[in-house]
Amino acid sequence: MLLTLNAENPSRALAYVRVSSQRQVDEGVSIEAQIKRIKEYARYKGLTLEDKDILIEKGVSGGIPIWERPVGRNLKMRLETGEYPHLLTMKLDRMFRLVPDALLTVDELANAGISLHIIDLNGEALDTSSSFGRFFLIVMAGLAEMERGLISERTQVGMNQLKSSHKKFTDAIYGWDVDENGSLKPNWYEQNIIDYMVWQIDTNGLSYSAVARTLNRQGVKGKKGGDWYGTGVSRTIQNEFHKERLKFTPPSNWGIRIWHRT
Repeated sequence: MLLTLNAENPSRALAYVRVSSQRQVDEGVSIEAQIKRIKEYARYKGLTLEDKDILIEKGVSGGIPIWERPVGRNLKMRLETGEYPHLLTMKLDRMFRLVPDALLTVDELANAGISLHIIDLNGEALDTSSSFGRFFLIVMAGLAEMERGLISERTQVGMNQLKSSHKKFTDAIYGWDVDENGSLKPNWYEQNIIDYMVWQIDTNGLSYSAVARTLNRQGVKGKKGGDWYGTGVSRTIQNEFHKERLKFTPPSNWGIRIWHRT
């Protein structure tokens, strides 16, 4: 729970900047652009914003609740001092991806007397110092979540269509290759490794992590050349798409290994 304000400077502000992808972190473009706009807004509103009061979250998903992110926890501790009546962020999705997180956080900030300023909300600035501002922000957060859900549904439909026709539907799948026509074909060497994983777990009782260590000792690499971990083994063998290999003719020597599934 945030403390009630005791700020000596009623115009003092904190700012929160977030970039979600490593590419954005490396390039720094989004960070610089956000900071520039935030500083311009602070000057326009007569707010006091020092460089040390601009907190930057790098490579963290907005799907994680704001107070649970590494820099988000620091942000909350700073706000709990009661010295900052204003919190600035560039866009709604920089702080929130989930409506429940937005609702709880906006209420918590309001109860502590802290105004949240969204500098670019569909091209307009908005702050939660008024009841209308809080209401409008909550409505926009709900619409944003609905839009993301619709996009996800449309993406899943498209992926299902690609899967059913054995067309490439994702970046890389261990056990499968993409031919010149964009169609997925079984990589039988990798399918052999997948069956070996399943055999070690189902027949020999090894854990996912133990299977990963075995593969690494044998020099078996992942699809992109990396080492194996328990999570990767689990994800690989539980991929339902591997059932599609039944529609393909295996090589003539398939079945010579005790672990081969037919």
